[in-house]
Amino acid sequence: MSFPSHIARLLEQFGLAPDTKAALLDIYLQLGSRSLEVFSDLCESFPAPSMVRPEDLAGMRARTVEHYLREAHGQWMEGHPTSSFFAPRSAQGRANGLSAPLGSLGEASDSGFAGLVRRQTAAIVGPGQPVPRGLLLMSRNGHYGGRDETVSFDLVCEDLDDAIAVGKAAGRQHTAPGSIGETSGTHDGIAKLALLWEIQPNAWKPQGERNRSIAKIWRRNRNWHVATMVAAIHWLQKAGSDIYVLRGCALQATHEVNPREPVTEALVAVHDRTVSAVVGGLGGILRAPTPEEEVAVGAASLMNTGLTKLVSERGAAAAMWRVGLPAAEE
Repeated sequence: MSFPSHIARLLEQFGLAPDTKAALLDIYLQLGSRSLEVFSDLCESFPAPSMVRPEDLAGMRARTVEHYLREAHGQWMEGHPTSSFFAPRSAQGRANGLSAPLGSLGEASDSGFAGLVRRQTAAIVGPGQPVPRGLLLMSRNGHYGGRDETVSFDLVCEDLDDAIAVGKAAGRQHTAPGSIGETSGTHDGIAKLALLWEIQPNAWKPQGERNRSIAKIWRRNRNWHVATMVAAIHWLQKAGSDIYVLRGCALQATHEVNPREPVTEALVAVHDRTVSAVVGGLGGILRAPTPEEEVAVGAASLMNTGLTKLVSERGAAAAMWRVGLPAAEE
């Protein structure tokens, strides 16, 4: 993969060192053309672009997060879609995915998609537990890593300054900037099949000095995992898709985690507990896929290499559940 020819020529004129150019290309493939705008701003702080080194690019993500949110956040709040933050790898930096607002959980009205998600979330978390008050955001082909056919459901802070703070906080930061956490998966709209394989915070839970600046934001929205999974299931059900969800025991294989940072038993338990609570709270059931369903999931390319290997060795029932749901509430 390489820069488009007109960009490559311009960078050549800048005299960038080969290793700096390689580091910038990796950022460009992840974030798309807006990263070049941020790089241009960065170059202004150097006597010449040729003096920029790979380590100088370390702050580009934070700069791009703020640049992106100042452009996109207001449009989301007005109900307008934007391009996603991350770009699909197949587009090679030339295009980003789509991020579309699904409504605010903080609105007084109980109507519409967000109102339904709010009611369902409140029923699942129970009395005394806060219902998140952020903006629901759905992104297609906007997940970190650039895999195609991804769909992500985020809980984004409604206040721009809060969103920027969360977007710059320590954490995985795998989907939309400004999002406390997300539920993500792959969705084949033609085959009408979906596999949810991630329920993950973008910003880590504040602990000690880590993320202390967003502690109040986190506490207000600590049930993000319930709200985003409810949104994901409800949206996919409305789309007419059969829904599958990863078992916690398959997280390690699916996400190919560094062996030095294994998925803990506690994380597996939290994942399975969230899935069980949300599906049960929606009146649904979790069951093993049938042999016919296993073939359909494999044919739809919903699984990555690690999960495909696990399923081939142990069968789909060892790695995922099929979600059975009552008729969608209108």
